[in-house]
Amino acid sequence: MVDLDLLDRRLLYELDMDARLPASQLAKKLRKSKETINFRINRLIHEKYLKGFYTVINTSKLGWYYHKMYFHLKSISPGLEEELFNYLKTQPKVAYLASMEGPYDGVCLIFCKSSNDMDEFLRPFMKKYGELVQDKEFTIFLTTRRLNQKFIYSGSEQIDWHYPVELGYYNLDDTDSKILGAISSDARLPLVDIAKAAGVDAKVVKYRLKKLENDGIVLAYVTAPNFEKLGLQFIQINISLVDPSIRSEIIHYFDSTNKCLYAMEMIGKYDLAIELHVQTNQELKAILDGFRKKYSEKIGSYDLSTINHEYVVEWGPFKAKD
Repeated sequence: MVDLDLLDRRLLYELDMDARLPASQLAKKLRKSKETINFRINRLIHEKYLKGFYTVINTSKLGWYYHKMYFHLKSISPGLEEELFNYLKTQPKVAYLASMEGPYDGVCLIFCKSSNDMDEFLRPFMKKYGELVQDKEFTIFLTTRRLNQKFIYSGSEQIDWHYPVELGYYNLDDTDSKILGAISSDARLPLVDIAKAAGVDAKVVKYRLKKLENDGIVLAYVTAPNFEKLGLQFIQINISLVDPSIRSEIIHYFDSTNKCLYAMEMIGKYDLAIELHVQTNQELKAILDGFRKKYSEKIGSYDLSTINHEYVVEWGPFKAKD
């Protein structure tokens, strides 16, 4: 792990619990001055330990769901591969895009409200780059579970932010959409700046945000750590189960290691995707040994990938075209 002192680690933990918490409240929690807290936050961002802050949004309740596309490319030049990733990066329905090493070369999340949405994304992609794609695999998300960050500082609180499997039809008006669009990738954005983006008064923003929180649309405000800068390997484990009903039990196992940040319950080739952040291969081996020992008879198969580079992290459909 990189050379962060205890205050940095505790601050990263508290920011991940609530990224909108004012510096004055963080100062009280950590028993430091407000000036010290602001200095430390700015330094963590400036030195790239943090990429920023984002909002966990209940997309399911808004009627959106994710298709996850894994793809394996033919042997092509680095230039063509970069062109393909850059194309995907610009697509409005892409919520997440990363290159990886393992069974696949890349993974992409696509916002959908219908199968037609997926078709509208896939047809032009395959027309343009289909000859470069060796293989592709799709899963559909049931729910995403965002756990609190404990791989830097192991605090006492255990959080599991997730949304129900059922699709909802919560009605967002234009102001709500603009507010969510403003904070989806900048969760610490001040009220006055959100108000400017939404074209309303800051008091309206404060009221609307509280309502979105109470209605279960905004689930949490969290951090976006820079895993490479923090000296952490980013590992994704894709798991097929003999009995998918034990998904929650397996997520609990990985959560208990304090190395898991995201767990996705899915339908398709895989039943679960687990994201781990470990310092060493020995740490990873110990976690996997414990997993196999406990669940060997319940695992159909699993594979491992290392996430190399994240091109897109956009956890809200508000920039997507309907």
